[in-house]
Amino acid sequence: MKYKVSISDNNNFLYIRVNEPVTEYLLEVFLSETAEKSSELGINKFLFDLRHAPNRAGLGTHYQYVCNRSRQLGFKPFSRHALLIQPADKYTYDFVETVLNNAGYQSKIFEEEELAIKWLEE
Repeated sequence: MKYKVSISDNNNFLYIRVNEPVTEYLLEVFLSETAEKSSELGINKFLFDLRHAPNRAGLGTHYQYVCNRSRQLGFKPFSRHALLIQPADKYTYDFVETVLNNAGYQSKIFEEEELAIKWLEE
């Protein structure tokens, strides 16, 4: 399975686990499903587990998704987006974190799942 969108055990956030490199196509597919579940359940906190998903989408693609497509899909301003990554991928996901924050979302990169969950539940 390329990705899986599920609800956390305490129903506080959506857990999105991506299992292959993030491309423009995969980004569209998992973000669309995530936005749909978010709207359906009224959950606006997200843990994107990208530890098995090196970023292969270009900077322009991420910029367009964050600044344009995410609002069309229904992601709410000030929603929380924790990006759980491998240390080796930090450089390629730094831009995503910055663009999310500049676009009015709350985003932070984590390398430890426990810290990401704690931040989402604050």
